[in-house]
Amino acid sequence: MWWIWTVWMGLASGAPVDTLMSDLGQWKVQRTSGTVPNIPRPDYQRALDGEIVTGIEVVEDIKAAKGYGIIVVDLPIDQLWRAIADEDHHAGHLPVSHSRTIEGKPRSNDHTIFQYIDIPILTDRWWLVRIRYNSALYTASNGRAWEIWWTDRIKETYLRSRLDASLIDDGMPIAWSKGAWLLVDLGGGKTLVEYHTWSDPGGSVPVGPATRFAAGEVQSNLKSMAKFAQEHTPTCSGRFVKPDGSAF
Repeated sequence: MWWIWTVWMGLASGAPVDTLMSDLGQWKVQRTSGTVPNIPRPDYQRALDGEIVTGIEVVEDIKAAKGYGIIVVDLPIDQLWRAIADEDHHAGHLPVSHSRTIEGKPRSNDHTIFQYIDIPILTDRWWLVRIRYNSALYTASNGRAWEIWWTDRIKETYLRSRLDASLIDDGMPIAWSKGAWLLVDLGGGKTLVEYHTWSDPGGSVPVGPATRFAAGEVQSNLKSMAKFAQEHTPTCSGRFVKPDGSAF
């Protein structure tokens, strides 16, 4: 895939890993989602050296592992933020076939999205999640760290009346989903992207396949989001806000 290398080739000159780890440690108290994985220092070093790094954190007594990934992208942080926040345009670009806001204002703090994914062999899955922006982290980091995080709303059945019944009947809801996208400005137009997802696909999927689903989803989403930010975002006329709610 040639476009991958045009996005993140030659990134070994990024921020030193010790400085990055110190910053992430100081900012951890502002990351209040409760789902942030413990990512080893060598994984950040590999990402700063230009690798696409993915991993799994197993959670005791829960069949679904946390999947995480890190890349350094040669794009400014505001462009990547717009790409991640632009959920209503994700369908067909990311590994989802449907994606739209069903409650709240698109591309702003505290709204709810519906997404649907086609899965070969297995039953298709869909989910409802509440999207929030981390203004406390943005402020504490002096605008260097931008985070979008989500929590599950699948059990709030009144929301289902806003969905296409024929579509959701073709698939099944996942059990639950949580996670976050964290962006860190490295300077020089480069951005570190840390993504994690902790989801139970539901049904009778056993531990092994559920774990592989998490790992595969992370890598696919990292690649797709980088491409989406590079190709779609510069042409998008949607209105966006920063994590603190200010327009840009």
